Amino acid sequence: MEEIEIAADAPAWRELPSGRELSPEFLELRPRIYTWIEDYYDRDHLTRAGDWMLALAPEAPEYLVVAALLHDLERKVPGGPWLEMAEVSWDDRDYNDAHTFRSAVVVPTWLTAYGADPELAAAVAQPIREHEFGGSPDGDLMQAADSISFLETNAGLVAGWANSGKCSPEKALEKLRWMGERVRHPAGSRIARRYMDRAIGQFEELRMER
Repeated sequence: MEEIEIAADAPAWRELPSGRELSPEFLELRPRIYTWIEDYYDRDHLTRAGDWMLALAPEAPEYLVVAALLHDLERKVPGGPWLEMAEVSWDDRDYNDAHTFRSAVVVPTWLTAYGADPELAAAVAQPIREHEFGGSPDGDLMQAADSISFLETNAGLVAGWANSGKCSPEKALEKLRWMGERVRHPAGSRIARRYMDRAIGQFEELRMER
């Protein structure tokens, strides 16, 4: 896989569970999703969130996989909330609620416009709203897939924030720790902490390369 380096114990890129029967509607929608996220700055993170959702829960409902693949897409639509990362806490409720609730509108709207099943389009909203803090079984799975994927793919992004002065190195490291320590899903928490340690090591190497 060319996009990112994948650890040996991670799911393969865009892998579907062996032996699981998925609906024709989902199999038709999935390539459209990949096309929509192709030019998104954090495409690899979204792709891997979908992969990790199926790794954590191979029988996860299709709407949860779709929600994982699209959970941040409000950021692709101009006019969304802005986080002053140098000053505001990563777990700031006002910013995170604005982000998640906006995505929970943008994503179902896009799905409906592209002819997705109306029930699926409606079902993605709640787990998308919960992907930062969890709170329900679906939300906890979403938070875990989001966190693991972010830590797997974005050590370089976070190091870039520190290297460019967008925030201090200490504040950037706080982001990696928050993503690793917040996970409520038991199995997901164990995996997230491993990837947090890996991401911190990558971050420190990228900081030293300046």
